[in-house]
Amino acid sequence: MVLRILLIDDNPNDRFLAARELKQKFANQDLTVDEITNENDLEQALVIGYFDLAVTDNQLLWIDGLTVVRKIKDKYPNCPVIMFTDSGNEEVAVEAMKAGLDDYVLKRQHYRRLVIAIEKCLEQKKIREEYAANQKLLYEHQERFRVAQGAADLGIWDWDLITNIITWNDNHERLFGLAPGSFDGTYEKFISCIHPSDRDLISQALEFALENNTDFYQEFRVLWSDNTIHWIASKGHFFYNDSSQAIRASGIILDITDRKEREVAQQRYTDELVQAYRVQDEFLSIASHELRTPLNAILGWTQLLRKYPFDEQTRNQRLEIIERNLKRQQNVVEQILDISRLKSGQMQLERGVVDLKSVVEDAIESARLPIEAKSISLEYISDDSTIEVLGDQGRLYQVIWNLLSNAIKFTPASGYIKVHLDVDKSEKNIVQITISDTGLGISSKFLPYVFEQFRQEDGSRTRTHQGAGLGLAIVKQLIEMHGGSIQAESQGVNQGATFTVQLPLLNRIINEENTKIESANKDFSSLKNFSLAGLKVLIVDDEPDSLDLLVMLLENEGAIVTAVNSATQALEILQTNQPDILISDLVMPDKDGYMLLKEAKTLGLNWSTPLKSVAISGYSHESNEKVIQAGFQASISKPIEPDELVNVINLITNKTLDI
Repeated sequence: MVLRILLIDDNPNDRFLAARELKQKFANQDLTVDEITNENDLEQALVIGYFDLAVTDNQLLWIDGLTVVRKIKDKYPNCPVIMFTDSGNEEVAVEAMKAGLDDYVLKRQHYRRLVIAIEKCLEQKKIREEYAANQKLLYEHQERFRVAQGAADLGIWDWDLITNIITWNDNHERLFGLAPGSFDGTYEKFISCIHPSDRDLISQALEFALENNTDFYQEFRVLWSDNTIHWIASKGHFFYNDSSQAIRASGIILDITDRKEREVAQQRYTDELVQAYRVQDEFLSIASHELRTPLNAILGWTQLLRKYPFDEQTRNQRLEIIERNLKRQQNVVEQILDISRLKSGQMQLERGVVDLKSVVEDAIESARLPIEAKSISLEYISDDSTIEVLGDQGRLYQVIWNLLSNAIKFTPASGYIKVHLDVDKSEKNIVQITISDTGLGISSKFLPYVFEQFRQEDGSRTRTHQGAGLGLAIVKQLIEMHGGSIQAESQGVNQGATFTVQLPLLNRIINEENTKIESANKDFSSLKNFSLAGLKVLIVDDEPDSLDLLVMLLENEGAIVTAVNSATQALEILQTNQPDILISDLVMPDKDGYMLLKEAKTLGLNWSTPLKSVAISGYSHESNEKVIQAGFQASISKPIEPDELVNVINLITNKTLDI
């Protein structure tokens, strides 16, 4: 018997001792202990619901035990829950019992007391389930008896085995799709109403009941004259003479079409759910591979560079390998974060006028090296010199680059890729981007799923191409956020593939929405010679490695840097010194970046100029709008690109720019 227990406790020592005691006690059972240490794990466990009992501490870092009890009991009222804690009291125990808690055990009473409580709760649960099953069975018998007596919507049949005459009531005829009085009472007529595929089932069920002296029961389909199919359940009893010869049978029928349709729908849903879990497991396996493989090169060469005195050329080559693998790893992480943002609705577009032709040409230029490395021929065709759309230039570049990268990846050496921009200025007013290749193509079986997340045509261990299988799902959603559409076509394996993107032209959007639009392309040319020399910067980050990186970066650019690892230290400095700019991590213990900036503004009420600030964060769901509303002039996501940080500081602190 499989036993699954949720252990909700953020104390690793307590979890270890409890799990050890459980495994010793239930050594003869197939025991699984799922350790829950944060809110996300708890929510996921509640969604899956694959557990028999839950053990929770009362005082958790992210939630209290009483709330945990309520969450579990609200969703799974019959699941036993035990509170195992040292931080509770009588009031907590009483409230938890009111919420449905099954037992309350103090940790100082030793972990064996917990095992006893679990055994008791499981036994009580078993008794309740058996009682419920018996009650259900009793109810079913009572209901059948009541329905049979009332014959409210039942068909009633009687079969005289001596004369071979069958008698039906009107309701029986109606359930078989016949007009009242039209049944001629013959077995042949009865069988003719049955779906051809189910006729043998009826004969076999009747023969079995007669041979074994049992009641007759069978579910089957009937075919009405209008060709509609209905499901029927029929149950009957045979009567015998003194010689044990069957002389008569009688019974009832019931229309169970709705139930059968629900069963089919449920089975379809179950199959889809199993498939979804299979795809997700496959994705997790691939994502793990895509993250660990570059990590192997990064860690390996980092250790070797520290251990051996390589010459400068070899050292630089190995650093390039490390950087290349870091970018590969970063790309996988960014794709996962993009999927998360898209699913949660937190993906934001910085809309402006975009020259789409320039975006496409930039992507093609960036792909020159891999194209030349595989000796691929690329043909680029564009109708107009300028093709303007409304959108996010960076995200549109991401779309084109992803499609072009896929074409390069799946096209063999000496293959052919064609990129075509086609402008339709008719009533549709759209621009069409077509990227086609002579590569591996897409099978007809996989083509309908090519834009689904967590899907890859080849997810096996022997697959020959890298990737987490998220790129096309992200591309589709980004295109749709721009009001466009994307289609994939392929004649099959080794027949190449064509991806067609359609986007509304700028003049169409202006005509439809009468929108005032500003350019999305900022001119940073005036920043090229701007220096950070002498700029006073205060950096706040509780991560020592990140802090050291920022200090070295900005000091090398000539800035005067003060670095601290907490908001409290930063506020002490701000009481007597005003920096030219504050750079703060958003996620820190005690006081986060938002609290720091709020208090810093209070300190700066008497300053001659307002405090300028930049937020940095590793949280993918941090809203840029929220950061700006809090008072930061800009936000940068980790990992930080040095050039991006310097450009942002230049932009914010350069008073000569109109920003």
